[in-house]
Amino acid sequence: MKNSPVTVDDLRDAPTRVLAAQRKTTVTGLVRDYLRGLTDGQKRRERARREILRMIGTFDCQIGRMPTREERHTG
Repeated sequence: MKNSPVTVDDLRDAPTRVLAAQRKTTVTGLVRDYLRGLTDGQKRRERARREILRMIGTFDCQIGRMPTREERHTG
């Protein structure tokens, strides 16, 4: 993994360092984990959208109509 220099002077205050210490990491680690969480969250949302669209197609119904119990539990 390539390092990218980022200036985070405002993040070097005491509360941020305390939080990093409580989590047994560094301020850099907090930033890295936050950025990773952003991209992971986006990937999860995209997968969920694809899965929802796939499921809508399997109900053989119009969008907006709640499928019956039988429609949900067959197949």
